[in-house]
Amino acid sequence: MKKFLYFNCLSFIFTYLSLFYQKYTLVDRIVVDKLGKVKVIGGGFPLQFLVDGEVSPGGSIALDPLNIIIGIDQFIFLYFIFDYLFWISVLFAFYIILKRYKLKQIF
Repeated sequence: MKKFLYFNCLSFIFTYLSLFYQKYTLVDRIVVDKLGKVKVIGGGFPLQFLVDGEVSPGGSIALDPLNIIIGIDQFIFLYFIFDYLFWISVLFAFYIILKRYKLKQIF
């Protein structure tokens, strides 16, 4: 049970730290009178789950949890879940490799 909690906490931390990986992405926004693709900055790896919002200062995303909760930037929950699952699978794969390596050292 402790390992399960450790994996979940670490994957949540890695998902949050992935916000420091920022790149530009295309998002549907209203441009003058029609819907169009706008290039905005987004944070997260491998998918950008936090995208620069319409009311936030341009070219920046808020990294503190309070601004994420308030909703200044656009939080994409589905991409957040995918990023979380990505990091938990990376941690699990690393754990399996480490466990097999330790097992080979014993014999």
